[in-house]
Amino acid sequence: MEQAVLDGLQNLQLTKEEEECIQITNQSRAELLEECYLSLFGKLQSSRQQNQRALKGTLRAVWKMGSDLRILEVGNGILQFKFGSRYQMEWVEKNGPWNFDNNLLLLCRWRKGLSAANITFTHSPFWVQVWGLPFEFMSEESGKDIENSIGIYVETDKRSGQTDQAKFMRIRVELQIDKPLRRGGGVH
Repeated sequence: MEQAVLDGLQNLQLTKEEEECIQITNQSRAELLEECYLSLFGKLQSSRQQNQRALKGTLRAVWKMGSDLRILEVGNGILQFKFGSRYQMEWVEKNGPWNFDNNLLLLCRWRKGLSAANITFTHSPFWVQVWGLPFEFMSEESGKDIENSIGIYVETDKRSGQTDQAKFMRIRVELQIDKPLRRGGGVH
Protein backbone atom coordinates (compact mmCIF):
# COMPACT_ATOMS: atom_id res chain seq x y z
CA MET A 1 0.00 0.00 0.00
CA GLU A 2 2.73 2.47 0.98
CA GLN A 3 4.70 1.72 -2.18
CA ALA A 4 1.63 2.38 -4.32
CA VAL A 5 1.18 5.79 -2.70
CA LEU A 6 4.87 6.64 -3.19
CA ASP A 7 4.77 5.56 -6.83
CA GLY A 8 1.66 7.67 -7.38
CA LEU A 9 3.30 10.75 -5.83
CA GLN A 10 6.42 10.37 -7.99
CA ASN A 11 4.31 10.36 -11.16
CA LEU A 12 2.45 13.61 -10.33
CA GLN A 13 2.93 16.40 -12.84
CA LEU A 14 1.67 19.97 -12.88
CA THR A 15 -0.80 21.00 -15.56
CA LYS A 16 0.02 23.94 -17.88
CA GLU A 17 -2.33 26.13 -15.82
CA GLU A 18 -0.61 25.14 -12.56
CA GLU A 19 2.82 25.99 -14.00
CA GLU A 20 1.80 29.57 -14.90
CA CYS A 21 3.08 32.38 -12.65
CA ILE A 22 0.54 34.24 -10.56
CA GLN A 23 0.58 38.01 -10.99
CA ILE A 24 0.34 39.97 -7.73
CA THR A 25 -0.86 43.58 -7.77
CA ASN A 26 1.11 46.33 -6.07
CA GLN A 27 -1.83 48.01 -4.26
CA SER A 28 -0.65 47.53 -0.69
CA ARG A 29 2.92 46.50 -1.46
CA ALA A 30 4.48 49.69 0.01
CA GLU A 31 2.74 49.10 3.36
CA LEU A 32 3.76 45.44 3.40
CA LEU A 33 7.37 46.30 2.57
CA GLU A 34 7.44 48.80 5.44
CA GLU A 35 6.12 46.12 7.82
CA CYS A 36 8.72 43.66 6.57
CA TYR A 37 11.49 46.24 6.81
CA LEU A 38 10.63 46.70 10.51
CA SER A 39 10.60 42.95 11.19
CA LEU A 40 12.92 40.45 12.78
CA PHE A 41 12.37 36.74 12.46
CA GLY A 42 13.24 34.46 15.33
CA LYS A 43 13.42 30.85 16.34
CA LEU A 44 14.35 29.22 19.61
CA GLN A 45 17.29 26.86 19.38
CA SER A 46 15.48 24.02 21.09
CA SER A 47 14.51 20.48 20.27
CA ARG A 48 11.31 20.63 22.31
CA GLN A 49 8.07 22.53 21.86
CA GLN A 50 7.86 25.78 23.86
CA ASN A 51 4.88 27.57 25.33
CA GLN A 52 4.38 30.22 22.63
CA ARG A 53 2.03 32.30 24.75
CA ALA A 54 4.58 32.49 27.59
CA LEU A 55 7.39 33.26 25.13
CA LYS A 56 5.45 36.13 23.54
CA GLY A 57 4.44 37.58 26.91
CA THR A 58 7.97 37.33 28.28
CA LEU A 59 9.56 39.01 25.26
CA ARG A 60 7.01 41.85 25.28
CA ALA A 61 7.76 42.45 28.97
CA VAL A 62 11.56 42.15 28.73
CA TRP A 63 11.74 44.30 25.61
CA LYS A 64 9.30 46.78 27.27
CA MET A 65 7.19 47.10 24.13
CA GLY A 66 3.81 45.75 25.18
CA SER A 67 1.22 45.95 22.43
CA ASP A 68 3.57 48.04 20.21
CA LEU A 69 5.19 44.75 19.29
CA ARG A 70 3.23 42.33 17.12
CA ILE A 71 4.39 38.72 17.22
CA LEU A 72 3.13 36.31 14.57
CA GLU A 73 3.76 32.59 14.18
CA VAL A 74 4.72 32.10 10.52
CA GLY A 75 5.45 28.36 10.44
CA ASN A 76 8.33 25.96 11.10
CA GLY A 77 8.65 27.26 14.68
CA ILE A 78 9.51 30.74 13.36
CA LEU A 79 8.11 33.95 14.81
CA GLN A 80 7.88 37.32 13.06
CA PHE A 81 8.45 40.29 15.35
CA LYS A 82 6.86 43.42 13.86
CA PHE A 83 8.13 46.60 15.49
CA GLY A 84 6.61 50.07 15.52
CA SER A 85 9.93 51.77 14.72
CA ARG A 86 13.42 51.12 13.45
CA TYR A 87 14.79 52.21 16.84
CA GLN A 88 12.87 49.44 18.64
CA MET A 89 14.05 46.78 16.18
CA GLU A 90 17.69 47.86 16.38
CA TRP A 91 17.50 48.03 20.19
CA VAL A 92 16.44 44.36 20.31
CA GLU A 93 19.25 43.40 17.92
CA LYS A 94 21.89 45.40 19.80
CA ASN A 95 20.96 44.19 23.29
CA GLY A 96 20.87 40.46 22.56
CA PRO A 97 21.51 37.63 22.63
CA TRP A 98 18.13 36.73 24.10
CA ASN A 99 16.95 33.47 25.58
CA PHE A 100 13.76 31.90 26.83
CA ASP A 101 13.66 28.95 29.21
CA ASN A 102 17.44 28.49 28.73
CA ASN A 103 17.07 28.31 24.93
CA LEU A 104 18.85 30.79 22.67
CA LEU A 105 16.55 32.98 20.55
CA LEU A 106 18.08 33.20 17.10
CA LEU A 107 17.15 36.34 15.17
CA CYS A 108 17.57 37.59 11.63
CA ARG A 109 16.38 40.62 9.70
CA TRP A 110 13.92 40.44 6.87
CA ARG A 111 15.35 40.43 3.36
CA LYS A 112 13.59 40.24 0.00
CA GLY A 113 12.35 36.75 -0.89
CA LEU A 114 12.48 35.46 2.70
CA SER A 115 9.82 32.91 3.70
CA ALA A 116 9.30 30.40 6.50
CA ALA A 117 10.44 27.69 4.09
CA ASN A 118 13.83 29.21 3.18
CA ILE A 119 14.90 31.10 6.30
CA THR A 120 18.05 29.85 8.01
CA PHE A 121 19.59 30.86 11.30
CA THR A 122 23.36 30.44 11.21
CA HIS A 123 24.82 33.13 13.52
CA SER A 124 24.07 34.80 16.83
CA PRO A 125 25.70 37.84 18.46
CA PHE A 126 27.71 37.37 21.66
CA TRP A 127 30.00 39.46 23.81
CA VAL A 128 33.37 37.71 23.96
CA GLN A 129 36.05 38.47 26.55
CA VAL A 130 39.64 38.36 25.33
CA TRP A 131 42.04 37.74 28.24
CA GLY A 132 45.84 37.83 28.35
CA LEU A 133 46.21 40.23 25.44
CA PRO A 134 49.49 42.21 25.43
CA PHE A 135 48.89 45.88 26.27
CA GLU A 136 49.95 47.06 22.80
CA PHE A 137 47.08 45.05 21.29
CA MET A 138 44.31 46.47 23.52
CA SER A 139 42.66 48.47 20.71
CA GLU A 140 39.57 48.41 18.54
CA GLU A 141 41.65 47.46 15.48
CA SER A 142 43.11 44.44 17.32
CA GLY A 143 39.61 43.49 18.41
CA LYS A 144 38.49 43.45 14.77
CA ASP A 145 41.41 41.22 13.79
CA ILE A 146 40.79 38.82 16.67
CA GLU A 147 37.06 38.57 16.20
CA ASN A 148 37.20 38.21 12.43
CA SER A 149 39.18 35.03 13.08
CA ILE A 150 36.36 33.51 15.15
CA GLY A 151 33.26 35.14 13.69
CA ILE A 152 31.94 38.35 12.17
CA TYR A 153 33.08 41.49 14.02
CA VAL A 154 30.31 43.78 15.27
CA GLU A 155 31.88 46.19 17.79
CA THR A 156 34.41 46.64 20.57
CA ASP A 157 33.30 47.73 24.04
CA LYS A 158 35.10 51.07 24.33
CA ARG A 159 34.61 51.07 28.11
CA SER A 160 37.11 48.21 28.46
CA GLY A 161 40.08 50.59 28.54
CA GLN A 162 38.29 53.42 30.38
CA THR A 163 37.46 51.60 33.62
CA ASP A 164 39.63 51.10 36.68
CA GLN A 165 40.24 47.52 35.59
CA ALA A 166 41.38 46.65 32.05
CA LYS A 167 42.07 42.96 32.53
CA PHE A 168 40.37 41.91 29.30
CA MET A 169 38.82 43.35 26.15
CA ARG A 170 35.12 42.87 25.36
CA ILE A 171 34.18 42.40 21.73
CA ARG A 172 30.78 41.73 20.20
CA VAL A 173 30.86 39.17 17.42
CA GLU A 174 28.38 37.16 15.34
CA LEU A 175 29.31 33.55 16.06
CA GLN A 176 28.39 30.61 13.88
CA ILE A 177 25.99 28.58 16.03
CA ASP A 178 27.05 25.17 14.72
CA LYS A 179 30.73 25.64 15.61
CA PRO A 180 32.27 25.46 19.09
CA LEU A 181 33.70 28.67 20.54
CA ARG A 182 37.44 29.01 20.00
CA ARG A 183 39.21 28.74 23.36
CA GLY A 184 42.63 30.16 22.60
CA GLY A 185 45.22 31.35 20.16
CA GLY A 186 48.32 33.47 20.09
CA VAL A 187 48.65 36.99 18.66
CA HIS A 188 51.53 38.53 16.79
